[in-house]
Amino acid sequence: MTTNPMSTRCNEFPITTQLDFATVATGNRRWPPALAPAVMTQSTCTTIGDSSGSHSVTVRLLPLNLIIFLGFMTVSLPLAVLPLYASHTLESGPLMVGILIGLQSIATVITRPYAGRFADARGPRAATIVGLLICIAAGGLYMLSTLLPLGIAVLLLGRATLGLGESLILTGAITWGIGRVGEAHSGQVMSWNGIAMYAALAAGTPTGLGVYNLFSAPVVGFITLGAVSAALPLVALLCALPMPGTAAATRRSYPIGALLRCIWPLGLALTFLMASYGAIAAFYALYFEHQGWRHAGWGFAGFGCAVIGVRIAFGHLPDQIGGRRVAYASIATAALGQTLIWSAPVAAIAIAGATLTGAGVALGFPALGVEALARVNGAGKGMVIGLFSAFQDMAFGLTAPIAGLVMLSLGGGNETAFVIATATAGTAIVLLRLAPAAKNRPA
Repeated sequence: MTTNPMSTRCNEFPITTQLDFATVATGNRRWPPALAPAVMTQSTCTTIGDSSGSHSVTVRLLPLNLIIFLGFMTVSLPLAVLPLYASHTLESGPLMVGILIGLQSIATVITRPYAGRFADARGPRAATIVGLLICIAAGGLYMLSTLLPLGIAVLLLGRATLGLGESLILTGAITWGIGRVGEAHSGQVMSWNGIAMYAALAAGTPTGLGVYNLFSAPVVGFITLGAVSAALPLVALLCALPMPGTAAATRRSYPIGALLRCIWPLGLALTFLMASYGAIAAFYALYFEHQGWRHAGWGFAGFGCAVIGVRIAFGHLPDQIGGRRVAYASIATAALGQTLIWSAPVAAIAIAGATLTGAGVALGFPALGVEALARVNGAGKGMVIGLFSAFQDMAFGLTAPIAGLVMLSLGGGNETAFVIATATAGTAIVLLRLAPAAKNRPA
């Protein structure tokens, strides 16, 4: 009997779809799950089985973490420099500065499905390598923008190009990592991926400013920044080329709509959880300034250290006790942290709140990600990771403008953003409760 994957109903909840990708990958013919891997493309790559032991998993992931760190440095290097260069050298207004900063994130969200499909069809190693090549090209466009009359247009193209490169690198590297250590360690893969990303953000921003300020001429500083932005992913590419790949899932495209119907409650829960990070990134420093407090930087440092520390110490928990339990604890911890911020009588409490928020969001992505992956039986992991990551990108891009509109409408202060983030955490718990545990857990 032929099964149409678009019409197959989800076992978890009636308004979604549970897909058997052993069927989708081979058209209308249903293969037994034990035989499904036989259709994978393995002519040019190898599959590395499950690795037992936390130490073994970490060792296998270290090369990929280095690749992610170097690749993501291209994202973080220009973050603090672009507003300065655009406003002072290019004489751009606030709107253009905002477009320059936001275009890369928008491009990342739009291209996540493409990155997932590419990783499934061509293999995660190929996706990562192509992503690194695109990031190298983005650094070249940064340099080229200083030499052309319409330099701002070239710079915008470079930002959009970087968004595509980021999508391919992160989606490819996560899928590659899962292939190297096995699906049973998916949570650890996503935890270590996040550690590499946050480390790159922490190191890249001051490094970019330092490179830019080395020269008295801003144009020379920006050319040098572009060169560094191209050189780092080149080093990552040289690290990636000798590494063996893992099997491509299939050369058949998966229906995006059906996948979204499977994971949307978990994805939206992630969006609402990560709103707490968006609130801190956009309004924490302004909140401190309005309150007359100093040392807002300690809050950012506490947030970052908590994220990295919790992921190193407890990144294995989603795999061991289940993503759902960890997600509930993560959401509750982040909500408590946001409450401490908006109700803080002194700066120290607000700093503690930011640190507690970091501890909360640290395992949100891997915990909810493990649950999302458990809803896909067989192949298609790259597409799921790409789509699921887009929900996190939405939080980063939408939290600040939505909170700003609420402030303007209600006449509230900067603390309003943290009140909103506390409320969205409650919504995340509701969404998580609406999505019963998936039955197809990775072996």
